[in-house]
This record gives sequence, structure tokens and C-alpha cells, in this order.
Amino acid sequence: MRSPIVLAALIAASPALSQELDLDFDSFDFDDDSEIIIDEFPASGMEISASVGLSYSGIGSLEESWAAQINLANEHTLGALGFLEWAGNAAIADNEVAFDLSRIHLQNSVGDFSWKLGKYRIGWGEIEGAPVLDVVNAGLSFDTIGLPSDELPGQWFANVDYFASGFTVSTSVGVAPEVTHILPGAESTDIEVGMKVNVPVESGSVSLYAAQLVPQSGVIDLGDNTSHATPYTLAGFSANRSFGPLLFEVDVAGKFGLQRSTATALSEHDRVDAALGVEYAASNTAQITAAVVGQHWLEQAEDYFELGGYLSPQNSANYILGVSDALMDGKLSVSANMLGALDNSTSVTAVSASYAYSDRLEFGASAMWLGAETGAPLEAMDGFTQYGLTSTFRF
Repeated sequence: MRSPIVLAALIAASPALSQELDLDFDSFDFDDDSEIIIDEFPASGMEISASVGLSYSGIGSLEESWAAQINLANEHTLGALGFLEWAGNAAIADNEVAFDLSRIHLQNSVGDFSWKLGKYRIGWGEIEGAPVLDVVNAGLSFDTIGLPSDELPGQWFANVDYFASGFTVSTSVGVAPEVTHILPGAESTDIEVGMKVNVPVESGSVSLYAAQLVPQSGVIDLGDNTSHATPYTLAGFSANRSFGPLLFEVDVAGKFGLQRSTATALSEHDRVDAALGVEYAASNTAQITAAVVGQHWLEQAEDYFELGGYLSPQNSANYILGVSDALMDGKLSVSANMLGALDNSTSVTAVSASYAYSDRLEFGASAMWLGAETGAPLEAMDGFTQYGLTSTFRF
């Protein structure tokens, strides 16, 4: 699963990508959590987990925050209609209760075709944490990153896959795209349509993509302080190829009709995004990952600005570095991630560890630090620190 903390921090380092992912800087929060998992009940197939967490975060003086959550998931066979899956949760965070149905979908197959209808996620692209192509899912915002759930938010899709000899074609329609507007803005009534063609090759695969998408975060018109979400066109490809313990990955996308703001008005522009990544399996348990993600606007005839008056550069690039391992016969799991802008204007370091004391009892700890230079979009968050403690009990 793609790490929400890594993903959101990467986007924070690159404001240009905010059109693809929801950024809510006012509720920046990295609450950690613990998870209590109850084994699947044989009679109903119901999966139930209860989560609780405690974190300390802030700039300078640390503030305490806590959260608890009950997660439910189930599967149902509906005969000729197909197979129904769903997952949801009820969360309590700082004395506020929220309910969410993160996934519910009906799926079936006939011959070389399969279809899926409902609320779920569609995975595009190859590189973990790089939203070059993975831009068709519900946005991530800082206020939801700390929620202790195995389910990232889905959106409402209808999807049909065709499995041919030597390739697969996937088509999808997003019937209710979610758009977050920080300032007043009209809700989008547009749908999203997309197609992916995947072709296996020796020791890897190549995929082609085409779509009309709605930005997941509204673009601010600085001239009148309103937010807009106009559909844009995406065309791209991804590929991966393994060489022994090394896996090389690439994502490239052209995005046409994205909006940018001058000091007075919005205009449409084209951008090319690309990411190059590598994964190295150092052992059966240890893995090292690295990636570089870049964005290039094809035109920069005048100055363009992000919300807050920050100058939008024509080129920007970010890095991702990660190390993970399982030690002591799998009892101890550790990971470390570093990411940010290549010009070092924004950087994030995160470390975590969990120890399985027994089959039922597990402990964990995590820490995260953020740095931002003066003039960077996250300069107000420079020095942000977060610490978390976790515990897990399995029935």
C-alpha cells in the first residue's frame, strides 16, 4: 500500500501537483495510531478491527492528540449478480465522531471481460509515492492522514476490463469526482473517463494511459479569490523491468489544459510530469527504494502564482528515499523515509518501528520532522515535529 505520509509530504514539496491531490494545510496533522485486529468470524466473514492512537506534534511546544476507530469489512457472494465487498469505519478523534464508507463495490466476470461498479480505488502508475499517473483516486489531505485505517478513500467508478491474448484493456468512468475547494468554488458536475492498456514484456510490463480528469483540488484565481476545477486531458505511459534484485520503474504523463493563475486571472497550460524509480531487494526482508519526480510547464511567458502568493516555477523536482527491513525472525520491522524538493526548500524525514512481542501483542513507535526554507510554500511549518506511540492486540 502506498504510504499516505510519504505521498502527502511529497506533494507538499511540490505545489504544482496540488491540482491532482487535495492539500489541506490548515489541518496539517500526522497523528499515529495503534490497531487491534480481531480475526475473521467464521460464521459471517466479517472483519473487525479497533484502533487507538496517541501522538505529540507541533512547532516548538508539542500538543497531544488522540484518536480511536472501529473498522468493519465484509464480503458477500450474490450468485449470478457477482461478488460484493465493502469496508467502512466509525472514528473518534479529539471528541468528534465521524463515519465513512471507504469502499463498496459489486464485481463479476463473463468470458474475457470483468466489471466492477461502486466506490473503490483505481491504481495507475508504477512508482510508490509519485502522483504522476496515480491521479484518479480521492484526494489525500493532511487532516485525514492520521486516521488508523487500512482503507484509503475511494471514489465512485464503473470499470470494465478486457483480458485479451497478450494485453489487458481497462476502461473506467468516474461518476462523482471529488474536488476540494479551499476558497469558495462551484461543485464539479463533470465526469471522468479513462483507459489503460497493459502489455507484459520480458521481466516487466508497459502500460499506456489516456483520460479526461477533474482536478482533485480547486485552482485559485488570485484575481477574485475563487476556486475552479476545469477538466484536463492526460496521456501517458509507465513501464517496469526487473534485473535480478533490481526493479526499474518509469512514469511519464502529459497533462493538457491545467489551469494556472497570474495576479489577475486564470489561464490554461500544459505540463509534463515524469518519475524514475528503482527498488533494490537487498535480502529476503530488506528493501531500498529511490525515485526522482519532476514537473515542467511548457510555457512560462509571465509570472504565475500559487495560493499565498508563492511564485510557481516552470520546473520543479522532488526525491524519495526509503529503507525497510524485518529483523529478529520478523518480530521487528523498521523503516526510514526521506523526501522533499531537490532544491532542499522542503524536506521530510520519517522513521518508524514495530515489535511483535507475541502473536497477539505488538508495540510501535514513529517520528517525523519537517523543514522548509523561507519562501517555500510550507515555510510556516518549518520545524514541525511529530512523535507517536502504538500498540496492537490481536484476539
